[in-house]
Amino acid sequence: MQRPRHRGEVGDVSGHSDKLLGQVLVSANSSLSRRGAFLFFGVTSAASLLLAGALAAQGFWPVLPFAGIELFALGLALGLSMKRGRYREFVSVYGDRIVIERGAGTMEERVELPRHWTRVELVPSPWRGHAPRLLLCHGTQRREIGAVLTGGERESLRLRLAELIAGTEPADATGRGSRTNE
Repeated sequence: MQRPRHRGEVGDVSGHSDKLLGQVLVSANSSLSRRGAFLFFGVTSAASLLLAGALAAQGFWPVLPFAGIELFALGLALGLSMKRGRYREFVSVYGDRIVIERGAGTMEERVELPRHWTRVELVPSPWRGHAPRLLLCHGTQRREIGAVLTGGERESLRLRLAELIAGTEPADATGRGSRTNE
């Protein structure tokens, strides 16, 4: 994801301090590559159309439209899955501000919050069995981050962001066991 520098956006904090204290990359666990997706779709399409063609040759021609609808639905679901796999969140903590940039392929949203007045909260989900929500809160603004992470990974991210916002360096900043990278 390309992250151009923008000034004067929503929540922009004046008098920027460009000292980067830390940066965290949050991304979805996407193990299917673009090439793998095309290969999967091609093999599945060939098998489905071969079977539908054989049945149509025996007089069961109504199978063909359903095979087409099935492949359309599979292609749509695969495309949406691939787009979700490109989703990224960059959380950068500077001396006086926190910058959240997110998007799938390109930056779709950029928010700046003042570092010293922002708190990190892990809010339990109202639905049983769902992971808690990780929020960066400043006044009435509440920005969710790490929605693609598991509950344990959100807790690790909460601890790391709390350390960065407080300005303290942890003893072990490797982030082992999570998909958050610095």
